[in-house]
Amino acid sequence: MKGYYLTSYLTTWIWILFLIWCFGNSLKMNIIKYINMYYLSIILLFGYILFIIADMNIKGEKYELKFYLMNAIIHALPLAILCSNGKTDDKYGIETILIVFILYIIHLTYIGKDIVSIYTDDSFRFRSIDDVKTYYKNLAFF
Repeated sequence: MKGYYLTSYLTTWIWILFLIWCFGNSLKMNIIKYINMYYLSIILLFGYILFIIADMNIKGEKYELKFYLMNAIIHALPLAILCSNGKTDDKYGIETILIVFILYIIHLTYIGKDIVSIYTDDSFRFRSIDDVKTYYKNLAFF
């Protein structure tokens, strides 16, 4: 397992940007008005649903129930927060998606991966909370 494992997933990129957006929004930073998290949050949720359907039904993978529920909440939370705060406009939405996708593809190219292999060919996936603990325990900087 390499240290770039988590940055290989679009989920991580969207969550990092969402946390930056939340922080900037709470501080009323002006630049945040140019970052639209709404469509990225939709992609986060529906991408996860499609991934799980493919992974569990097509590949026959099994997930620990607690881990599956935790992941479902993690992937739905940004959209729920945005909807509850009325942040569902589309201004700068396409621009935000394009910038994130371009940076993500550049990152994947840099680490020698592509989108298809990340989501279909990787042999290691977190399937339980113990997998997450083991991953972080084995990283060199921990």
